[in-house]
Amino acid sequence: MLNQLTMKRTTLIGMAAVVAVLTCLPLRPAYAYIDPNSAGALYQFLFPLLVAIGSAFAFLRRTIVRACSRLAHAMVGLVRGDRGKRAQESRSSGNAE
Repeated sequence: MLNQLTMKRTTLIGMAAVVAVLTCLPLRPAYAYIDPNSAGALYQFLFPLLVAIGSAFAFLRRTIVRACSRLAHAMVGLVRGDRGKRAQESRSSGNAE
């Protein structure tokens, strides 16, 4: 409860500080022109990069899913503590055949 009050007070003080700073700043009109194609160079660089990353992810999707699945199963096995039991069962079933 005390933490929530401290957090609310800190947030309130921070917001008051931001409002105070913004009201003290002089407002001047900006006489500027922004070209509609000013982001063209950024677009020409980022779009092919994003397409390449997306294509690589789609191409390697099965491998990524398989690796994540193995990692998740290993973590669950470690948490449950039955990883050694499975290895012993697979060894004993391999010897029986």
